[in-house]
Amino acid sequence: MDVILDWKSIGSLLATFMFIRTAINDFLPPEIYQYLKRFFSKIFSSLLPKVTIIIEEFDGAYTNDIFEAVQAYLSSKCFSSAQVLKLSRPKNFKNLTFSMNTNQSFEETFEGIKIKWSFYSVEKKTSNLGYSRSLENRLFELSFHRKYKESVHSSYIPHVMEVAEAIKFRNRERKLYTNRAYNEDGRIWSSIPFSHPSTFDTLAIDPVLKEDIKQDLMRFVRRKEFYSRVGRAWKRGYLLYGPPGTGKTSLIAAIANFLEFDIYDMELTAVTSNSQMRKLLISTSNKSVIVVEDIDCSLDLSDRKKKESRAEDDNNENEGDSRKIKSQKKGSLLQTVSLSGVLNFVDGLWSSCGGERLIIFTTNHKEKLDAALLRPGRMDKHINLSFCEIEAFKMLAKNYLGIDKHELMRKVEKMLPLTKMTPADIAEIFMSCEEDADMGMISVIKRMVKEKKKNDHLTIEDASVDDQKSKAKKNDDNDNEDASVDQKSKEKKITDNDNEEKEDATEKKEED
Repeated sequence: MDVILDWKSIGSLLATFMFIRTAINDFLPPEIYQYLKRFFSKIFSSLLPKVTIIIEEFDGAYTNDIFEAVQAYLSSKCFSSAQVLKLSRPKNFKNLTFSMNTNQSFEETFEGIKIKWSFYSVEKKTSNLGYSRSLENRLFELSFHRKYKESVHSSYIPHVMEVAEAIKFRNRERKLYTNRAYNEDGRIWSSIPFSHPSTFDTLAIDPVLKEDIKQDLMRFVRRKEFYSRVGRAWKRGYLLYGPPGTGKTSLIAAIANFLEFDIYDMELTAVTSNSQMRKLLISTSNKSVIVVEDIDCSLDLSDRKKKESRAEDDNNENEGDSRKIKSQKKGSLLQTVSLSGVLNFVDGLWSSCGGERLIIFTTNHKEKLDAALLRPGRMDKHINLSFCEIEAFKMLAKNYLGIDKHELMRKVEKMLPLTKMTPADIAEIFMSCEEDADMGMISVIKRMVKEKKKNDHLTIEDASVDDQKSKAKKNDDNDNEDASVDQKSKEKKITDNDNEEKEDATEKKEED
């Protein structure tokens, strides 16, 4: 009987509550209702120690970047605690990604603050032109004690954004970009996935130089505050120079893989003006490598002093810095890019639009480039990649033949300095040996002997040519000397004849 009375009491209470709610909705003005709602909500929230921040997927008609950042941040955290997970691979991501399912929660501690994340999906009804439809509104809830409100705002949320940015950077699919000759669809860069296998572990260059480059790169990427403090743009310029086949392109790929940067391969012959070059620069992203290969072949950037000296000798060159591109578009006049445009591209005001970028130029002839381009601040580090040395040879033998030691290695070490073989030459010999170490070593020694004979023959011919030139010069000097003596003799003879004629005239006058 008591139980029945209790249930009757509960029923009466609920009925009274529904009556009051209906009366409020029907008779209370909306303004007063909203005011009372905010008032009681404020009272109840002041009694509760918890603060909740809601992060929705959409901010109006636009995607909420903070929602995506939280999603990326929790993807690395929720695997160990959430009971139900979603597995996906977003577009342009190279790794799989875990995410929380709806109505799941995750807790963590940050600097002594207990943080709780919850993920919900709420159905939202919208109407348009008389038609109504339901939309899924996904959101995260961030809950914590109210006394940590300032710490969460100033420390935790920036921490979430920073970690999320790093996760996105690691998971993204890196790209290789190239510039277009014509702006198709308004885009001046086109891209493909970048998957070059070259790394510093496989790179066949001097180990000391390799380590120096790695240290320089690591120092560069962690000195953002230093560059800001000294008032310099966060960029660095590398000049790679040396004969063809010495590994300049492989080094660029290894640098990009080491830093996990995108590559922008700029084709200067497709650039029509300085302004287009600036557009290309500001269209590049941060954390990227901007490459101009064989710059001496794309533009005439030779030393102005040497050029002016030749102009004075030949009397047929004009002064100025204008450098003409050696390509011509379909049916159009030859376009020009000035040396000034290239210098501003590397170190002008526009070069500071962005950060954490490497600018790499390559050339086979460093001496052809203007000194203004080579100075520090533009090309900060000059890297000489020359002919193959023994340490680079050992790396090639390890990569291609799978050997660290061989009985013929000492002979190679003696002969290698006497030949001018590039890493590309040796790699091609090893590739044709089908991983047969003995065959590879014998083949490369035979090639070295052949190259040495060729170099010796060229040296003899050069010496012979030099002797011939020396003799010819000596003969020319002798001929000039003889001609000079003959000329002086003729002049003396003419002078003597004049003197004799004068004496005869004087004697004749005296006789008269």
